[in-house]
Amino acid sequence: MYDYMSLQAAVKKYAAKEFPSPTKIWATLNKREKAIFDAQMKDKTSPVYKAVMNGRMAHNALENNEAKDAFNQRILETFEQDIGIDIDTTWAKEQGLVSVKHRYKGKFDGVGVFRGRETVWDYKKTNKIKTPSGVKKYLKQCAAYAIAHNEMYDTEIDQLAIFNIGGKTVDELGTRVFVYDLKEHAE
Repeated sequence: MYDYMSLQAAVKKYAAKEFPSPTKIWATLNKREKAIFDAQMKDKTSPVYKAVMNGRMAHNALENNEAKDAFNQRILETFEQDIGIDIDTTWAKEQGLVSVKHRYKGKFDGVGVFRGRETVWDYKKTNKIKTPSGVKKYLKQCAAYAIAHNEMYDTEIDQLAIFNIGGKTVDELGTRVFVYDLKEHAE
C-alpha cells in the first residue's frame, strides 16, 4: 500500500536528524514535569519505573503479537477481543514519519483503517483505565503523526485512536478506546 520506512531511514531520506520528536517538544515545554519523571525513572523500585517497564512489555507484545509471559498473553487476548475486532486493516506498525513542513520526526504505533476510517493509533497500557482528560497528550502525539503521515504519503487521515488497556492483574484487565475526529475540530 505505502512504502513505509523505519524512523532511521525516514530521517536520512528527509535530512531530519536534528528534528525533535513531538514528545521531546512537549517535554521541553514542561521541564518541571520531565525532571520529576526522569528522577523517578532512575529509581528502579519506584512505582513509575515499574509501570513504565510493564507498559513497554505490553507495548512490545501488541507490536509483535507475541507475549513473553501469561499476563501479556492475556493482554493480547483482551486487545484482540475488545479492540482488534474493530481494526479493519493495519497498514503498518512502528514506522518512521517526518514532517519537513513542521520540522519534527517520530514513530507511530499503528496506522490503518479502524471502524471504517483511516486512523493513526497509539497503544497505552496503564494500571488504571484513563479518562478523556488523561489521554490529551497522546492525542496530540497521534495528531502530529497523522499530519506527518498525510504529508509523506498524501493520505487524508482524519481520525485518531488511543487503545487503552488497563489493569495490574489479569482479573483487572479492561479496555477503553478514545477516538478523536480531526474533521470535527478543523479550523
